[in-house]
Order: sequence, then structure tokens, then C-alpha cells
Amino acid sequence: MTSPPFSDEVLVAARAQAMELALPPACVAGVIANTRVLQNYAALIRDFPLPDTCEPAGDYTP
Repeated sequence: MTSPPFSDEVLVAARAQAMELALPPACVAGVIANTRVLQNYAALIRDFPLPDTCEPAGDYTP
């Protein structure tokens, strides 16, 4: 796997700017750490094997 063309700090700054979000420099490391945690959770869902024969879930009633 190749490294990304930009550092995590540059990507976080660009995303914050795109959302017009003022992100203090002291918060960048926390945003990067939390993004990695969320990427791990997303991978668990994305990679969970579901056979084509699964029945859809029923209606949700809280």
C-alpha cells in the first residue's frame, strides 16, 4: 500500500475549510485520532460477511 499524497494534518485542514469550520491547531491531533477510530468501526461494518440469502430486517418499532 502506498502512502497518501497528503499528510493527515493537511487533509483535516482541507476538510475543515470545506465545511467552513474553525479548527484550532490544538484540536487537529484529536480529530485525526477520532477519525482513525471511526475508520476502524466503519471497516467492521463494511467487511462483515452477509450471504445473499439473508432476510431483510423487519420494521423497527422503538
